[in-house]
Amino acid sequence: MKRGLFIFLSIVFAIAGGDNLRAQGGFCDDIEPFCAGDEKLVFENSNAFDGGVTNGQMGPDYGCLLTQPYPAWFFLQIEESGNLNFTISQFQNENGTGAQLDVDYVVWGPFENADDYCNNASLNEENIIACSYSEAARENLSITNAQAGNLYVVVITNFSRSRGYISLQQTNPNQAGAGATDCSILESTLGEDRIICEENSVILDGTTEDATNYEWYIYDEVNDSYNVLPGETNPTLEVSVTGNYRVVVSNSGDGSTDEDDVTVSFYDKPVASLPKDFVACAMEEETVNLTQASAEILDENTSGENYQVFYYASEEAAEEDRAITNPQTYDWSNNTEVFANVVGQESGCKSETIAFEITTTTFNDPGIEAITPACLDEQGNLLQNINIGSDVGEEYSYEWYEGNNVVSTNPVLTFNNTPSSRDFRLVLTDTTTGCSRAYETTIEYFSAPAGVLFEIEGSDFTGGYRVNAEAVPGPGSDTGYEYRMDNGSWQSGAVFKNVQPGSHVVYAREINGCGIKASESFDLVGYKRFFTPNGDGYNDTWGLIFADEMEVRALYIFDRYGKLLKQISPYGPGWDGTLNGTNAPARDYWFKLEYLDETTGIFREFSGHFSLVR
Repeated sequence: MKRGLFIFLSIVFAIAGGDNLRAQGGFCDDIEPFCAGDEKLVFENSNAFDGGVTNGQMGPDYGCLLTQPYPAWFFLQIEESGNLNFTISQFQNENGTGAQLDVDYVVWGPFENADDYCNNASLNEENIIACSYSEAARENLSITNAQAGNLYVVVITNFSRSRGYISLQQTNPNQAGAGATDCSILESTLGEDRIICEENSVILDGTTEDATNYEWYIYDEVNDSYNVLPGETNPTLEVSVTGNYRVVVSNSGDGSTDEDDVTVSFYDKPVASLPKDFVACAMEEETVNLTQASAEILDENTSGENYQVFYYASEEAAEEDRAITNPQTYDWSNNTEVFANVVGQESGCKSETIAFEITTTTFNDPGIEAITPACLDEQGNLLQNINIGSDVGEEYSYEWYEGNNVVSTNPVLTFNNTPSSRDFRLVLTDTTTGCSRAYETTIEYFSAPAGVLFEIEGSDFTGGYRVNAEAVPGPGSDTGYEYRMDNGSWQSGAVFKNVQPGSHVVYAREINGCGIKASESFDLVGYKRFFTPNGDGYNDTWGLIFADEMEVRALYIFDRYGKLLKQISPYGPGWDGTLNGTNAPARDYWFKLEYLDETTGIFREFSGHFSLVR
């Protein structure tokens, strides 16, 4: 858009000898345009007697101006590229006569129209292109290689503080390489194009000093022309319809005219509807896709404009427009409240901000493991039905899949015979929230051991017995087994150490509960570690255990000092704990055994001790 296109103002002040441009713009926010054109521009200065601004505003870097008394802020815009030379002078009288008054200036630039050139960051030392703080009443200002469209900010100060007049005149107009200022920017009118959110109307203001006539127009796209709005002759115009509007201003005194236009677009304010509480479908989900709530949030918007939903982690973030950058994978673990608003993609109009909670849905456990064991008999037939899953409640729906086919909608999937497939999947859906979870399992077939083998190592006379067991697999998949000896505890290992002499059986069971198998009974030869000759009929004698299974030549009993007390038959009832008809004392006794080593065929000796307990 144009920045004020009213050339008649410059003409008035350039040719009307009796009229002056009163110095305005004591602050940059009140900056005014000026241009000299082919004529000298004269205006009354600010001074100590007219209530002008005493000193320059704080913030800008004024360069060489150590003081800035009674400043006047102006801007020059370049119409034609080139070099511009100006004379700035200050005299007591309007016609350049009377006392010579010290005048100073500083110039910043170049800037673009869209720049915030009144910002302190713009009015810095680096942007100063000219400056003079001399005592002269006439100063020279040069701007070299100015480009069309560039803009320069000028501050002119009245160091004398006396009443007087300041004049500006370009000294090189129409010369080769000379530039020219744009005298059509003396006032800003309608401004930038406007986007109106929610409001029904807006006032356009074309008020221009010294304008005597106003006409308003609206653009007709069909005929590609502007049509006059009848009866609209005021400086302002209230509009309520989207369109491109133009104001034409004129001065009946000199016949000068100018125009400006602006596009006004009316939009409905977007509406952000509060969604139902947003559901994270399982507590273990670290992220959620917030955009799944977008359709519900946009539901009440009926305008044809495209809208986008933005999500925020806090109300403060929404106020500062710091949207969540990854709403599709939002980590909600530390924040269950989310804020959102709706923004029109064409207009930029924004809705009110809403807040909603992320709630969680947890699933009752249907008890489905990665492997579902099924038990087979020795012929490979099912021992019992296969039942997968459990009924976790009426608030759920159940879909069992074999591949991509639904094979059941019952809570429990049951087979009376081995199915053709082994892989199945349950999709469990919470009918209240719509959340679903999938559980997969593979049927594995197992069976009880077909038998239990064992191997015996060592003896009671050579460090103790060691029994190594082995389950013979039955039909079905490879599996694991647990073992126990006699009535002992189950163990995962198949090795039993320090087995006592006596009669034993080893058991093996399949770990998935598909059955138990026992080995043949076996006997281990050895000796008792203690005996209790108290006449109760239990453990009343001491001797060898199952000595008839090994060849023993002699068996001797000694006291603790090595004195031979008795020799007994290895195959007899054993020692009853008496010596010469008298009860032997309760203590430890030693024995020596001469036996045949079946491995080598040589008789060996073995010594040990036992306890007599009374």
